Amino acid sequence: MDLNKTFEDKVYAGVLGKIIGVYLGRPFEGWYYDRIMKELGPINYYVNDKLNFPVHVTDDDLTGTFRFINALKDFNFDKNITAKQIGQTWLNYCLENQTVLAWAGKGILTEESAYHEFETRYSCS
Repeated sequence: MDLNKTFEDKVYAGVLGKIIGVYLGRPFEGWYYDRIMKELGPINYYVNDKLNFPVHVTDDDLTGTFRFINALKDFNFDKNITAKQIGQTWLNYCLENQTVLAWAGKGILTEESAYHEFETRYSCS
Protein backbone atom coordinates (compact mmCIF):
# COMPACT_ATOMS: atom_id res chain seq x y z
CA MET A 1 0.00 0.00 0.00
CA ASP A 2 1.51 3.30 -1.10
CA LEU A 3 0.75 6.21 1.23
CA ASN A 4 1.73 9.75 0.46
CA LYS A 5 3.99 11.67 2.85
CA THR A 6 1.25 14.08 3.98
CA PHE A 7 -1.00 11.21 5.07
CA GLU A 8 1.91 9.50 6.83
CA ASP A 9 2.75 12.73 8.69
CA LYS A 10 -0.88 13.18 9.75
CA VAL A 11 -1.13 9.63 11.07
CA TYR A 12 2.19 10.00 12.90
CA ALA A 13 1.08 13.30 14.46
CA GLY A 14 -2.26 11.77 15.48
CA VAL A 15 -0.64 8.75 17.14
CA LEU A 16 1.96 10.94 18.85
CA GLY A 17 -0.81 13.23 20.15
CA LYS A 18 -2.72 10.22 21.46
CA ILE A 19 0.37 8.90 23.26
CA ILE A 20 0.99 12.28 24.88
CA GLY A 21 -2.65 12.66 25.88
CA VAL A 22 -2.88 9.15 27.33
CA TYR A 23 0.26 9.38 29.45
CA LEU A 24 -0.09 12.97 30.63
CA GLY A 25 -3.83 12.70 31.26
CA ARG A 26 -3.88 9.28 32.91
CA PRO A 27 -3.29 10.44 36.52
CA PHE A 28 -6.54 12.39 36.57
CA GLU A 29 -8.57 10.52 33.96
CA GLY A 30 -12.25 10.63 34.87
CA TRP A 31 -11.89 13.56 37.27
CA TYR A 32 -14.28 16.47 37.00
CA TYR A 33 -13.01 20.03 36.68
CA ASP A 34 -13.88 20.88 40.30
CA ARG A 35 -11.79 18.01 41.66
CA ILE A 36 -8.84 18.87 39.42
CA MET A 37 -8.88 22.47 40.59
CA LYS A 38 -9.32 21.50 44.26
CA GLU A 39 -6.61 18.83 44.37
CA LEU A 40 -4.17 19.94 41.67
CA GLY A 41 -4.91 23.54 40.76
CA PRO A 42 -4.10 24.80 37.27
CA ILE A 43 -2.07 22.11 35.54
CA ASN A 44 1.17 23.55 34.24
CA TYR A 45 3.38 20.78 35.63
CA TYR A 46 3.66 16.98 35.51
CA VAL A 47 1.22 15.64 38.08
CA ASN A 48 2.52 12.06 38.10
CA ASP A 49 4.91 12.52 41.02
CA LYS A 50 2.39 14.46 43.09
CA LEU A 51 -0.17 11.65 42.70
CA ASN A 52 2.43 8.85 42.92
CA PHE A 53 1.33 7.66 39.49
CA PRO A 54 3.80 6.02 37.06
CA VAL A 55 4.29 7.84 33.78
CA HIS A 56 4.50 4.72 31.63
CA VAL A 57 2.34 1.64 32.01
CA THR A 58 0.66 -0.65 29.48
CA ASP A 59 -2.41 1.06 28.08
CA ASP A 60 -5.39 -0.50 26.31
CA ASP A 61 -6.16 2.68 24.35
CA LEU A 62 -2.72 2.70 22.76
CA THR A 63 -2.43 -1.04 22.29
CA GLY A 64 -5.89 -1.16 20.72
CA THR A 65 -4.86 1.48 18.21
CA PHE A 66 -2.05 -0.69 16.92
CA ARG A 67 -4.09 -3.89 17.02
CA PHE A 68 -6.67 -2.30 14.75
CA ILE A 69 -3.91 -1.37 12.32
CA ASN A 70 -2.95 -5.06 12.40
CA ALA A 71 -6.52 -5.88 11.33
CA LEU A 72 -6.12 -3.74 8.22
CA LYS A 73 -2.81 -5.39 7.43
CA ASP A 74 -4.10 -8.91 8.13
CA PHE A 75 -7.02 -8.38 5.73
CA ASN A 76 -4.99 -6.78 2.93
CA PHE A 77 -6.17 -3.23 3.67
CA ASP A 78 -9.69 -4.12 2.48
CA LYS A 79 -11.83 -0.97 2.58
CA ASN A 80 -14.83 -3.15 3.46
CA ILE A 81 -13.28 -4.76 6.55
CA THR A 82 -15.98 -6.05 8.91
CA ALA A 83 -16.39 -5.97 12.68
CA LYS A 84 -16.01 -9.76 12.65
CA GLN A 85 -12.63 -9.50 10.90
CA ILE A 86 -11.48 -6.90 13.43
CA GLY A 87 -12.69 -9.22 16.20
CA GLN A 88 -10.75 -12.11 14.67
CA THR A 89 -7.62 -9.98 14.61
CA TRP A 90 -8.15 -8.96 18.25
CA LEU A 91 -8.51 -12.64 19.22
CA ASN A 92 -5.38 -13.55 17.27
CA TYR A 93 -3.26 -11.03 19.15
CA CYS A 94 -4.78 -11.16 22.66
CA LEU A 95 -3.38 -13.62 25.16
CA GLU A 96 -6.25 -15.39 26.89
CA ASN A 97 -5.95 -15.65 30.68
CA GLN A 98 -2.82 -13.51 30.74
CA THR A 99 -2.67 -9.92 31.85
CA VAL A 100 -1.54 -7.75 28.98
CA LEU A 101 -3.81 -4.77 29.44
CA ALA A 102 -5.49 -3.70 32.65
CA TRP A 103 -7.38 -0.62 33.77
CA ALA A 104 -5.08 0.44 36.57
CA GLY A 105 -6.56 -0.19 39.98
CA LYS A 106 -10.00 -1.13 38.69
CA GLY A 107 -9.43 -4.87 38.27
CA ILE A 108 -10.95 -4.89 34.79
CA LEU A 109 -8.86 -6.90 32.36
CA THR A 110 -9.79 -5.33 29.05
CA GLU A 111 -8.14 -7.96 26.89
CA GLU A 112 -10.01 -10.74 28.68
CA SER A 113 -13.34 -8.92 28.43
CA ALA A 114 -12.76 -8.16 24.75
CA TYR A 115 -11.69 -11.74 24.01
CA HIS A 116 -14.84 -13.25 25.52
CA GLU A 117 -17.11 -10.54 24.08
CA PHE A 118 -15.81 -11.07 20.54
CA GLU A 119 -15.78 -14.83 20.99
CA THR A 120 -19.43 -14.82 22.09
CA ARG A 121 -20.89 -12.01 20.00
CA TYR A 122 -19.16 -12.60 16.68
CA SER A 123 -18.51 -16.36 16.85
CA CYS A 124 -14.92 -15.73 15.85
CA SER A 125 -13.35 -18.83 17.32
